[in-house]
Amino acid sequence: MPDSNNHIPSILVVDDDKFFLRQMVDILSDGSFKAQGVTSGEQAMERLKDHKFQVIVTDVVMGDMSGIDLLRKVRMQDRLTPVICVSGVRSFDNVVEMIRNGASDFLPKPFKPEQLLSAVSSAVIDYEIAMEKESIVARSDKWNRELLTLRMLGEASSKEMLQSLFKRTIEAISDTLQVETASLMVMEGEGEGEGEVLRLVEAMGLPKEVIGKVTVPLGKGISGHVAQTGEPLLINDISKDEKFRPSTFKDQYSTQSALCVPLVRGDRVLGVLNANNKISGESFTESDRDLLYTMASQVAMSMDNARLFLDLEEKAEALRIAHEELVRLDKDKTELILNLSHELKTPLTSIIGFASLIPTLDLEGETDSLAEFIDRLEGSATHLNYLVERILELFRLEAGRVPWKLEPNSAKTLVEGTVHEFDGKLKERDVSLILEKVEDVEFICDMRLFKRTMELILENVLKFSPDDSPVQINAFWHDSLPPVPDYAVDRESLGLRGEMRGWIELTIRDHGKGMREKDIPHVFEKFRQLGDILTEKPEGIGLGLSIARAIMERHHGAVWADLAEGGGTRLHLLFGGRKKVEA
Repeated sequence: MPDSNNHIPSILVVDDDKFFLRQMVDILSDGSFKAQGVTSGEQAMERLKDHKFQVIVTDVVMGDMSGIDLLRKVRMQDRLTPVICVSGVRSFDNVVEMIRNGASDFLPKPFKPEQLLSAVSSAVIDYEIAMEKESIVARSDKWNRELLTLRMLGEASSKEMLQSLFKRTIEAISDTLQVETASLMVMEGEGEGEGEVLRLVEAMGLPKEVIGKVTVPLGKGISGHVAQTGEPLLINDISKDEKFRPSTFKDQYSTQSALCVPLVRGDRVLGVLNANNKISGESFTESDRDLLYTMASQVAMSMDNARLFLDLEEKAEALRIAHEELVRLDKDKTELILNLSHELKTPLTSIIGFASLIPTLDLEGETDSLAEFIDRLEGSATHLNYLVERILELFRLEAGRVPWKLEPNSAKTLVEGTVHEFDGKLKERDVSLILEKVEDVEFICDMRLFKRTMELILENVLKFSPDDSPVQINAFWHDSLPPVPDYAVDRESLGLRGEMRGWIELTIRDHGKGMREKDIPHVFEKFRQLGDILTEKPEGIGLGLSIARAIMERHHGAVWADLAEGGGTRLHLLFGGRKKVEA
């Protein structure tokens, strides 16, 4: 039921029987829905052009356009809006067509008001979940675009910020102190000692090719001395100072007076500023030193701020990655809800539909139909149980609650025996089994879980390949680890353990239509199937390959896929193994 007057769901009701139409509109309106009624599918399509409805309720048997025809037309334009079919004619074929064309529910006439309200309320919830998924995807795309723009601007501003600061600093020194030569050097390296150096990052009056390349070790020369001591240095005649060697660029100096001050921030020296060659030819004074020292303090503060900005950028990048992960998890949650809703709803709708038809049967004259309905009910209930068991199986594996025992098993015997066990499922297929150099090889594995993995892989192969297409199974021995894609398994868990001395690789190839290469890593993710969940989603909840991966991780092995030459997909299983020990 809607719980806010600010957002009242709009319901479109379609029925050519005006009495039932009025009755349904009144029930929904009294139930706090905003209901509109039309008497034909054509009117419904016209109304849908101008209005947005959260749910459509349509009678099945109508004049020129049946409810199922209306359902098809709606689905061609809108894959999200739930459509509930109602009918006084209880036909097995109609129920099948409704399910096939994407009806969200079926109500047999006559029904109680609370049944209609319950069905519409559930459909509204399904619609809101679907719309939330669409909204999450749209917001994610928008956020990613904004973050990418901010990141590009941030990278440009942070890199250019420091370089622009260095350039402006040298220009200011030249203008203020009236010098021909000035340079700025910054500290590089971690900790104290010989690993730290000063690098020339900006200069005026020196060859351009040396900028960014020249380094001075800490403690060496005038710049290295100032950086090490953190004290400014004024030398009136460098030629007479025995402590410092002549500069590499001594020919650039027209006077012998040199001035060097540290760039200090707190207790850290970030670099040094150098000034030489007063245009007037005079020596530097203590006033020049104090002025340059004051400028250095401002530059050091700006450098520190710029580096803080860079740190913030790194943290922002980490937050962006965390945000993307949260968005992905949110989308996965929504996918899971939609996936389970879709998969569980289909057999439930069948059960409800067939169960509603049973009371209408003449039990003496329609025993065949009754038997068929019961078979359908049993099949749907069995499918529901299968879905729940699949989910629990994965959760038990991930929680470590599945007992297992690693022990040697003959590769040839185990593979041949496992394939033989699936003869029933493979009887229509041309199965070729090629075992290369594995006659004397043993798996180190849990035999029960190995067979379960093969069962899951073969199920996948049979589901996504033509019924009469062949299946190829190959086994290979590797003395060392073969190439494994990064997505295949956690690298920390991949490796030889205990008695393992090499690797056994199994490949199972189908001849289906294959998949896009970029989609391959995602087929091993939980609850992930290729295609849109509401339009082209294949049967199942996308757990088979996830369970296979969980089993392989327990075996410290890997599972992956690639595109086979000539078409189809090839799935790989990699187990640890050993050569048989001779008696």
